[in-house]
Amino acid sequence: MTKKLRIIPLGGLGEIGKNMTVLEYGRNMIVVDCGVMFPDSDMYGIDLVLPQFDYVIQNQEYLRGIVLTHGHMDHIGSLPYLLRQMKASIYGTGLTVGMVKRQLEEAKVLQQASLHVVGEKDIFQLGPFKISLFPVAHSIPGSVGLVIDTPAGAVVHTGDYKLDETPAGGRITDLERLRELTPNGVLALLADSTNADKPGRTPTEKLVAGELDRLFAEATDGRIIIATFASLLARLQEIMNLAAKHGRKVALTGRSLEENVTLARDLGYLKIPNGLLVDINARVRDNQLLILSTGSQGEPRSALNRMAQGEHRQVQVKRGDTIIISGGTIPGNEEEVGRMLNKLFERGANVIYGKLATVHVSGHGSRDEMQTMLEVVKPKFMIPVHGETRHLHLHARLAESLGMDPKDVFILKNGSVWATDGKKAWLDQPVPAVDVLVDGHLVGEIGAVVIEDRQRLSQDGFIVALIPVNARNKLAGEPELISRGFVPVNGTSDLLQAAQKEIRREFKRGKKVAHESIRDTLQNFFYRETQSRPVVLPSIIRV
Repeated sequence: MTKKLRIIPLGGLGEIGKNMTVLEYGRNMIVVDCGVMFPDSDMYGIDLVLPQFDYVIQNQEYLRGIVLTHGHMDHIGSLPYLLRQMKASIYGTGLTVGMVKRQLEEAKVLQQASLHVVGEKDIFQLGPFKISLFPVAHSIPGSVGLVIDTPAGAVVHTGDYKLDETPAGGRITDLERLRELTPNGVLALLADSTNADKPGRTPTEKLVAGELDRLFAEATDGRIIIATFASLLARLQEIMNLAAKHGRKVALTGRSLEENVTLARDLGYLKIPNGLLVDINARVRDNQLLILSTGSQGEPRSALNRMAQGEHRQVQVKRGDTIIISGGTIPGNEEEVGRMLNKLFERGANVIYGKLATVHVSGHGSRDEMQTMLEVVKPKFMIPVHGETRHLHLHARLAESLGMDPKDVFILKNGSVWATDGKKAWLDQPVPAVDVLVDGHLVGEIGAVVIEDRQRLSQDGFIVALIPVNARNKLAGEPELISRGFVPVNGTSDLLQAAQKEIRREFKRGKKVAHESIRDTLQNFFYRETQSRPVVLPSIIRV
């Protein structure tokens, strides 16, 4: 029987985040990336969303290694959770592995990993898979794309990339090396789809540096506070350079930012002049200080949001401060960011964000860059990855407009199993790939039913019904109803008294009364009377 290559995305399709893809040939398997996704606003209480690892864990004896494209959390953040359940060899460039090591140490699972630092143009073998790396321009140093040579043919995985000719750090996407690595053509292209709905090219990072230079020159009276992603190290380098140019010291606030700067500096990815960094409590004149902060997404406990709320211990925002939000808003975070901006304006700061100046550009290529990638690679089959459903479809249409046969372009879902013998391709039986939700120390224990309950609690509140019942299953007293987030007890006693009558009627019917019947009776009653559906929690108390 002919062996086949199987490609199985476990995350990153139909969503932005938790990127994870399995490649399988015979009894051999590799994984590309292992990321997290941050929760949507309606995932109440959820901290992180992970891919479902079951397929990898069940087949761990065949795993030859995990290869990482770069160090962003949506590509490495799930590794501590996976390594709680199995051991693995992990391959990545220096900064990527450094960031992974720090995460694994924090999670106390470092002993589960064998970490391998590879150069951005290295070639190494994992079972039947020959992995050849090529550098790509992205918003974090050490980003690579992969050419994976398999017995069925070559697979190109772009990772996250843009075709920036003047990137921060001077590192461009090496299309020439990509051509050299694929002399016999490409069987399948797995390509970043994040900006498939953006025409033209993504603006160069040089624009941001120029705009920041102008804003620094204008902010002569007060402090400059810049919020950006802690992992946007290329941007951080530009900011350090500009601070030195404009005679400002730099203070850091936000744990992830402090840790990333220390790590990147130790590994040589960040070059910071001696004496530029100062402690956040240092006595520096306002017009000579720049504060770098986390919180561009309005995260509740981030440094910038605590400043906006007046809760930051060291930094109180005041009139004269220039605050620059140098990070694009991730879809779903618009409300949090908007609230934070309003509060910063209220405190008298001059706030600069995306709609006012080019203080951020995407690290992902737009449609023209995607077209160039397709024209360079010329794949036999194309699989759009890394994007919401609309992005995958638009990327697929772009490939078809360039002459690809629609039957050779596959829009997959998480858990789809794409198979090929090197000549034709088809879909095998899918594998489980649902969202795994993290709530504190609970991993995978919060499911759809709990989330649905939390959504209802947030909308309609709840009612606790305390019902005293004797040994003969008769009411032994008056039912007590406690309302939280539904209706106040004062002023609505008529409604609650009517609900008590419903409970008494249920007992008078003579049949055995259970939690379920009480709950259904009250839910139907409250919906009939108020058109709302509070969560009803009956408690039958034996007396």
